[in-house]
Amino acid sequence: MTSQARILVADDDPALCLLLRETLQDAGYDATIASNGDELVRMAQDQPPDLILVDLMMPLMDGFEAIRQLRNDTRTAHLPMIILTARSTSSDVVTGFDSGADDYIIKPYDIDVLLARIRSHLRRAAQLPVRNPLTGMPGNVLLQAELDRQISQNHQFSLLWIDLDNFKAFNDAYGFARGDRAIHMLAHVISEIAAREDFVGHIGGDDFAIVHFGNDSEDLCRRLIARFDEQVRGLYDQTDLDRGYLRGIDRHGVARQFGLLSLSIAVVSTSTRS
Repeated sequence: MTSQARILVADDDPALCLLLRETLQDAGYDATIASNGDELVRMAQDQPPDLILVDLMMPLMDGFEAIRQLRNDTRTAHLPMIILTARSTSSDVVTGFDSGADDYIIKPYDIDVLLARIRSHLRRAAQLPVRNPLTGMPGNVLLQAELDRQISQNHQFSLLWIDLDNFKAFNDAYGFARGDRAIHMLAHVISEIAAREDFVGHIGGDDFAIVHFGNDSEDLCRRLIARFDEQVRGLYDQTDLDRGYLRGIDRHGVARQFGLLSLSIAVVSTSTRS
């Protein structure tokens, strides 16, 4: 619903911002204003909107760089971003799309066309399952888009695939509510340990992924495992902690012992690509 959609507008022209905000509010949107690129990035990261309208020529940080930074942040990478500018050269348009913009509208614009494009991008975004419903982290769609983008630009990175071992046995023993707590805890650990520029995603169930741009993937894995091992103890009853395992039934219906929750991490790096 448009009444629920939040639009963040970035432009250094106060009169234009006021007019655009009133127009968007009249159309049923919740419109917020940023006066420069730096403010846009901070506001979008603090409280991600549903769509961003951004001018190119702004102080402190131009629109190209603002879009690049937002595309590289897992909190904002999925957001529809529309450039709204008087710059109409083919090089500006190409640079805008290469920076990560979804659309490019040249001033002066027709307000009906602008609103139609906003509706189209919001409708398309609503149809994509871009975030995991349990953790709110980027899901499969955004992970694939991130991998495609990094590979197309020939960037060097490592993909860490993180799996939670013995999760079914934990769920069977303690129930789904505590199982969800375990998933949330792992999501928090990953977000805390991963570098700020890394892409962090929740693929589904107990599978997570990190697109890491540093050269210290092995150290990152060690720190993730160490922090998880510290935190996971708080999810268990003391009796099970003292025993060091859970009793349960495996997928074949056989009674057996299961170890405590732990992490397995597989790493693939582009450094081996020719």
